[in-house]
Amino acid sequence: MDKPAKLVISFSLVGIAILYTLSVVVNPPLVPLDEVALHEGTVIRTRGVLTAFSLTESGNVVMKIEGNGTELLIFVNSKVAGSKEVLNLSYGDELELEGTVEVYRGEYELVVSENAIKKLTSGSTISFVAQIAMDPEAYKGRKIQVAGYVEEIYQRVFYLRDETGTYHLRVKLADTHMPPISGLQEGALIIAEGVLAYDARTMRYELNLVAWKHAA
Repeated sequence: MDKPAKLVISFSLVGIAILYTLSVVVNPPLVPLDEVALHEGTVIRTRGVLTAFSLTESGNVVMKIEGNGTELLIFVNSKVAGSKEVLNLSYGDELELEGTVEVYRGEYELVVSENAIKKLTSGSTISFVAQIAMDPEAYKGRKIQVAGYVEEIYQRVFYLRDETGTYHLRVKLADTHMPPISGLQEGALIIAEGVLAYDARTMRYELNLVAWKHAA
């Protein structure tokens, strides 16, 4: 093979390598949830079903997605946390997220880049306790469904908390003729349905319960 031909092949190989590198940077690889741990420190895309949504005291959102028998924490910084994409998420949505794989307190998480949360399919219209805490006026007077963890159960009142226990929502039976609350267990993840109202006497929002069920 003559020298010019070798140069052409060499330049072609370099060009292919550059194009591949650019494609990875522009469009990070799509990694199954059960393989995310193999990509620590790199930017990836992954997909999963949204099962938890919490808000930290500093305004960051922590979510959890599931798939392939695996759970993954998703950390969304405060610059993105109040975006329309985050506020419009619901329990059961299938998401595609792009971010950097990191380890926090011995657990893998995906630190999500700005505008890198894509809803692939809508699982429901079920909101999370933390979402209501972020903008309660948007839910007031509406019949809604809320996902949360049960705590402090009384005869006609109980509380729902978010994943981290930072936010709590008081839930009471909407009808005084409804039978006392039964079948609930503290720590259980449930879907509560009712109308969100503001109690001026106690100066707090609460959910007037009409129905509830265990989360799938």
